[in-house]
Order: sequence, then structure tokens, then C-alpha cells
Amino acid sequence: MNSNRTYLVDEIIDSQPVGRLQRRVVILCCIIGAINGFDAQVIGFLSPSIAVSLHADVRTFGPMFSAGFVGLMIGAMTLGPFGDRKGRKPALLLSTLLFGVLAGLTGFVQTFHELIVLRFLTGVGLGGALPNVAALATEYFPARLRRIPASLIAAAIPGGAMVSGLLATVFLPEWGWRSMFYLGGIMPIALCLVLFFALPESARYLSLDAANQEKVRSIMVKIWPAAADLRAYFRAPSRTIRTGGSALELFRGGRAVITAMLWVTNVMSFMVLYFIISWLPSLLQAAGLPVSAGIMSITAFSLGGILGSLAEGPLMNRFRPAIVLLIEFMVFAVLVVVLAAANLSLGLVAVISFGLGISIQAAQAGLLIFAVTLYPIEIRSTGAGWSVAVGIVGSIIGPLLGGFAMLAGWSAQEIFLAGAVPALCAAGAVAVIAVQKGLHNLQT
Repeated sequence: MNSNRTYLVDEIIDSQPVGRLQRRVVILCCIIGAINGFDAQVIGFLSPSIAVSLHADVRTFGPMFSAGFVGLMIGAMTLGPFGDRKGRKPALLLSTLLFGVLAGLTGFVQTFHELIVLRFLTGVGLGGALPNVAALATEYFPARLRRIPASLIAAAIPGGAMVSGLLATVFLPEWGWRSMFYLGGIMPIALCLVLFFALPESARYLSLDAANQEKVRSIMVKIWPAAADLRAYFRAPSRTIRTGGSALELFRGGRAVITAMLWVTNVMSFMVLYFIISWLPSLLQAAGLPVSAGIMSITAFSLGGILGSLAEGPLMNRFRPAIVLLIEFMVFAVLVVVLAAANLSLGLVAVISFGLGISIQAAQAGLLIFAVTLYPIEIRSTGAGWSVAVGIVGSIIGPLLGGFAMLAGWSAQEIFLAGAVPALCAAGAVAVIAVQKGLHNLQT
């Protein structure tokens, strides 16, 4: 190669094998995802103990759960664009430190109102981490493998949630519920120190500004050692521009329909995901199965989700992403119909729950992969952040609709059948995205 040439960061990363630096980035991003999942899920395991300690009725905890979701939404909408304006690394450090400090402070609450406020603020930090961690990890991988890191991060989140449940069985009887929040605060704060020294900024992001040339060069030498002997200049593709992380950019350049349909798909996916998480045990009990069926179903659902998320990246690399998502949403719809129509036994419930976990949580991971690859570098965190933020609306609507249906006297079978509708709507929205991408020749 000529030493006087200007090189595109994307082309160099795409042409080189995955090295130690990229593996380190993905490992650190997966740890962030796992701790994110730990802190997001821990409140669900501890709610009964917290209610007793604070002399509150656990049935009144709805506003507290909603406050966490609203915080997630705001965090994704604000800290996602912050990552496009100031960098992925500063956004990740800020969001991780934020949810770490606030999770730790939750262990000191004395009133229910304090709990609501802290869960909201913790949610802001949690919501800001996901879009930036996904953008950073994918930007360090070649285009042919770019879906793999997002898939690993998506699997790390339910993995962290499962670890929180396992640790709760040890910490709760021995040291009480507050100890889990102390642990949930210490881990991300300690991780921030590691990230500060070990996590590099995205070279693709840095290359958007010519003033960062030396920083980009120092990173690229680790990815492409030959650059050490060259007087090469590294830049981003000419089409990339600074946008200030404006959400309006998501609707420009032929992206309006794609963005709208991505949001619809996320809302529907979050709706059925949290509908299952919130109501599956109760609905199975209403259908005449023992309480153990609910515990087993959620465990099988979580295990399926981890496996589905891990498989999503390789599947999307081998097949068209839209086709993979379509199949997953259709499989979910078929499985809930079977759940409604079959004579249920513990074994059948476990198998169906496992399949539901694979299909819907793989699809959720796929949507994250979709979001970070549908948009160019300069609005990637904004696109991922807003798609997650809008999708969180579904996580609020899903459990509410399940509760209303039960109050209205719907049978478990009728509610299961209704759960197929948003999955089919999500499949339709994905089909529209596929058509629109073809029309505008946008690359994934």
C-alpha cells in the first residue's frame, strides 16, 4: 500500500481479521450488558421483601415498575444521541456510573416514594447504556461479522438477569434485600474504572472529525499493524456528516418509512415480551396448572432467550435479516396459539416456553442488530436509542393489557390467542422495512 494514501477506517476494519483489541471491546461491552440486565431485573426478585420492609402492599408497586420503564425510555432517548454528539465511550461511562450510583443508593431507601424516584433515575442510566454499547461493539467489527457483537450483548443481558436471581437466593436470606442493591451499585462503579482505562473510543466515530487523526491512528495500528510504518491518513466515508445526534435525521435520506416501521416492530416486540414475562405464570395457574409450572415456564423462557440471542447474529449473517425476523415472529405467533389450544402438561409448557423464549428474545436481539446496522455512523446511537425508547412503550402497554383482559373476564386461552396479534403486526412491519430497504438500496 502507498504511504501517501488516505485510508477509510471502514475499509481497513473490514479487511483485517478480528484481533485482540476488538475482542476486548466486545468482552467489555458484554459485561456492561450483563450488569445492565442484573440491575434491571433485581427489583423483580426483591419486590416482596422490599414491600415487607417498607410496610407497603406489593400490589401497589405498579408505579415503581412504570417509573423504571419511563427512566429507561428517557435514558435511551437522551443518552443515545449524546453518544453521537460526544462519543460512545463518554456516554457509556456516564450511563454506567449513573445506574451504578443510583442502584447502590436504592439500598438505603426508607420510603416507597424514595424507591420510585431512584428506580426512575436508575432507569435513565440503564436506558442510556444499551444503544451506545451496541453501537461501539458493532463499529469495531468487520461488516461481514458486524451482527455478532450485538447478538452477544443481547444474550448477556438475560444472562445478567439470571445471575441476579441466583445471587438473590444467597444474599437475600443471609444479608437482606438491601445487600443486592449494594452489590448492584458496586459492580458498575468498579466497571467504570476498568472502562476508563481499557475501553477505546470507536475509531469509526473518531474518524468523523479530522482533529482526532492521531487518536484514530493509534487505534488503527492495533487493528492493522502495517499502519505503524505508513504516513497514512484515516477518515470516515465521505457520505458521513456531523448531525448533532438529531432524531430528525432518522426520517431523512429516505429513512422515514424504515424508522417508523422499526419503531412499530419494537413496540410490538416489547409488548409481547413483557406480556409473557409479567403474566405467563398467572395465566398458567388460571388454566389449572400448579404454581411450579409458572416458575418452570419463566426459567425455560429465559434459557431459550439466551440461546436465541446467541444464535441471532450468525443467523442474520447467513440469511437476510428481515427473513430471520419474520420467521421468529411467526413462530412466536404459532406457539402462543398452540399454548391456547393444547391440553397443557408440565412438559409441554416447558417446551413451548423454551420456544417462546428463543423466538421473541432472538427477535428482540435481532431488532437491536437491525437498528445499529440500518443507520450510518453519525446517527447510529440515536437510531438505536430511539428504537429502544419507543419500544419501551410496548413494555408498559403489554402488562397493562394483560391485566385489563383478566379483569374483563377473558380466559387464559383467549388472552394467549390475543398475544399472537402484536407478533403478526411486528412481522408485517418487518416486511415493509425489507421492501423499503430494497427500494432505497440501504445496506444493513
